[in-house]
Amino acid sequence: MLLNHSPVRCWIFDVDDTLVKYVGFNLYEWYEFIALPVAEKYSIPLDFSVWKGMIDGKVSRRYSENFGVPAETFWKEVDVRNLEYRKLMYRQNRLKLYNDVKAIAYLNGYKIAWSASSKDCINYVLTIFNIASLFDFVIGKDYENYKYIEDVKPSPKFIEIIKERFKCEDCIVIGDSERDMLAARKGGCIGVLVRGKEIKYADFKIDSLWELQNKKFL
Repeated sequence: MLLNHSPVRCWIFDVDDTLVKYVGFNLYEWYEFIALPVAEKYSIPLDFSVWKGMIDGKVSRRYSENFGVPAETFWKEVDVRNLEYRKLMYRQNRLKLYNDVKAIAYLNGYKIAWSASSKDCINYVLTIFNIASLFDFVIGKDYENYKYIEDVKPSPKFIEIIKERFKCEDCIVIGDSERDMLAARKGGCIGVLVRGKEIKYADFKIDSLWELQNKKFL
């Protein structure tokens, strides 16, 4: 007798501005707090336009190596400061959990939190809002000691790592940006845009994570 096979489904969630809102976030303020002090420590010329280019993927994230500083060293220190920045925002009451995040608990399949920040930064926000238990796996750009530092969104590399780890047959990426949706497209996943305006590469658009239970994605 043949048994019905339920495909292994993986839900991959972006964290920042998908699960957690950063009230009054300012990219220049962020640069001054987390990146500029590290650059000055190592005498790396890093003005705001270069930093923004690194974030947008237009400048290599191994930029620091042009000045004799290993990328792993640079990013590790930046991420320490990034964690402190999140703690500061929390003390200032500028971190807010979206009120639909509890919907994740009702989804069947593996649930993964994925961000271009470090695992420590991700775990911090998941922990302070008591949602860490919702996820089976957390992955950030420091995975395997920044081995894939050039492969952050919209590269599908981290999606490929997740799919291999969990043997995903169905893969759904939920995010708020074009980079999230393009990574999903490149990684062979369904891209679900939440909270954002209509953008390229999204296969579906939802206004609330509760809608994930009702959508027929595949």
